[in-house]
Amino acid sequence: MFNRDFPGSGTGKRTASREEAMALLTEAGDKGLVTRPFRDVEHPDKLDGICFCCPECCYYFQHPEEPCDKGSLRESTQKELCSNCGVCVESCHFGARQVVDGRLVVDRDRCYGCGLCVEACSSGCIEMK
Repeated sequence: MFNRDFPGSGTGKRTASREEAMALLTEAGDKGLVTRPFRDVEHPDKLDGICFCCPECCYYFQHPEEPCDKGSLRESTQKELCSNCGVCVESCHFGARQVVDGRLVVDRDRCYGCGLCVEACSSGCIEMK
């Protein structure tokens, strides 16, 4: 949380050092969580905190009909370098990536810009733009 008055969820809310915050971001990536900032509802220009979302508990994953702000970045895959292995498909919680007839197909409209596919790709053919 960046707003001390925001009630938040979870336990052990306390001030974290820069190193601890960076370690949380690394751990979230290692666990395949979507690192997503959230904003003050009444003041959308104000950032209240960061959530580490997973399909088991995230409201937006469980209710895809609800509006959810997408990040400003989108995936960009160099298909000529892609091995079509499908590992990135497994990492995408939003269903933006599929292997169809042995070839990777990407629906960029479903991409939320989380970057988990970049981390999963051993070919290094995905970047966020």
